[in-house]
Amino acid sequence: MQQARFQAGQRASDSPHNWDEERNTDQFTLHQMRYAGLRCSILGTLRMSSSVDSEESRLMFGSDIDNFFAGRGMKIYKPVGPALERIVNFSNHEEAESGRVKIGEIKYAAALDGGRPESVPVLMTMRDVIAQRTALFGMTRTGKSNTVKTLAKAVFELRLQTSTSERVAQLIIDPNGEYANDNPQDEGCLRFVGPFHGAPADDVVTYGLTSHPNDPDRRITKMNFFGAQLPSPKIPPRTAQQLNGPLLSLYMGKQIIDGRLETEGAGYIGAFRTTDITAPADVVDQGAYVRYSRAVFVYRAVLAAAGFEPPSPRVSVSGLFGEGVRRAMRNDEGLSSFVDQLTGALTWDVAAEFCRHLSVWLASEGGSAYNREYQADHDGRSWSDDRLLGLLRIFENTRGGQAIRECREWHQPDRNTDYTDDIVRDLAQGKLVILDQALGDPVMNEQSAERIMRAIFTRQQEHFTQSLEGGLSPVIVYVEEAHTLLPRGSEDDTRNIWARTAKEGSKFNIGLVYSTQEPSSIQRNILRNTENWFIAHLNNSGETRELDQYNDFSDFSASIRRVKEAGLLKVRTMSSPYTLPVKIDRFVAPTQRG
Repeated sequence: MQQARFQAGQRASDSPHNWDEERNTDQFTLHQMRYAGLRCSILGTLRMSSSVDSEESRLMFGSDIDNFFAGRGMKIYKPVGPALERIVNFSNHEEAESGRVKIGEIKYAAALDGGRPESVPVLMTMRDVIAQRTALFGMTRTGKSNTVKTLAKAVFELRLQTSTSERVAQLIIDPNGEYANDNPQDEGCLRFVGPFHGAPADDVVTYGLTSHPNDPDRRITKMNFFGAQLPSPKIPPRTAQQLNGPLLSLYMGKQIIDGRLETEGAGYIGAFRTTDITAPADVVDQGAYVRYSRAVFVYRAVLAAAGFEPPSPRVSVSGLFGEGVRRAMRNDEGLSSFVDQLTGALTWDVAAEFCRHLSVWLASEGGSAYNREYQADHDGRSWSDDRLLGLLRIFENTRGGQAIRECREWHQPDRNTDYTDDIVRDLAQGKLVILDQALGDPVMNEQSAERIMRAIFTRQQEHFTQSLEGGLSPVIVYVEEAHTLLPRGSEDDTRNIWARTAKEGSKFNIGLVYSTQEPSSIQRNILRNTENWFIAHLNNSGETRELDQYNDFSDFSASIRRVKEAGLLKVRTMSSPYTLPVKIDRFVAPTQRG
């Protein structure tokens, strides 16, 4: 046939006529040369099957075939309309075929227009997303964010269905502010999806580092790093837990600072970072409470020295420095000017300067001599404990204070609650929470998201293990730029809360939707346990080879690399037995509340 075609081409080379016209080639030869073959992959077999307990037959699917026959005389039909819709949305699980929502339409190729017989709706059950892992891969501007909005909107609307009325909590970590705010890219804003569909206005809650003129109800993700004022050192608490409420925001602020200092290698910074500021169990003892109160004072002085705005202009130090240590301090040139003020209150500038000199004195011979004298009178116990010394070491160099200063944007002196608790409380009520992280240092934003995820995981784990009141309600967490939070790392590394959530969250009813441009940046054991896949355009063969290892994605590698049309994705869900080419619906929501 190749030779006949070649010769026909030669005959037509000097002619204005094509080689396959009758004047150049006879009909018999043309008929032979026009035979064609089709290389394809077999999805499986649809068949009617009856259950053992019932004579009723239903359509079933098997991902293989029991036999095949020679192709001569067989015919191939291209399904369209209702037949194609039945195949596209088929599932062997009866429960998966109820409560579905439309996410897009079948689209075989980017060159095809909509409205064709093949453009049948693609439905997805939200049970595929709840307590499951969902991956969205694709380059920038290929439709990942639109898909997230479509999924979040569909899950939110479950509460409005009379058949289910299920309230599924959702947390969207929004690194670019595109879910919480109006923007020219979208037709509307996800923030308004609640009232638009008849749900209560407070079913959608937004959080952000600063207020927004178009979002007056936004809650601020700041806290008072100083915490509340402690009771007098002369009145110790009955239990350590009594201090956890007043000092909760102080504890949380220390965690944020510790996270920022984690990359600093200096020993004095490491000593400050590893010093525990939480109340010890023996704080009920008078002496232990004075020691702890003194450490809290020093920590707050460190904050003031780093430029954190204090909640009050002065700080009381009455009862923190006894007569003996004040007498010893009078012999030190740096501390002598502060001694007379240590029985009352100090301004924060003076407090910070005092602590800086105190750090030097305790490391000097004068401080060592006083410690030896104190040990002789107190059964070998030093006046300066490890907690106090660890905190004071930050004054050894200005670099420590500069690093701590970078956390000031998370501080607000008139707030004594932790926004993490507020977010977890909103999720417990089944709300859609959008965390706007468009502002703020990226590292600090990652640490904030990690704290929130750890709190969610802990709550769900407690409800699972202790069967607490309210049951194990579902939560779905959406993570953009997943490569920053789900590092490739070691396959066995579960210290990262995101990796642990991806691996263990399902049993605690936590669903995780993660999106990134690079599938290879995600731990492979997370990919191996991912149930739902949404794959847009990727331009790198290394990335598509990574996907070739899963499901039947190797059939689509070439088109994933070649075709770049926004919203055209290869979709494989937990309840679907095969991968589908889907044009995801464009997210549309109102542009204002109500």
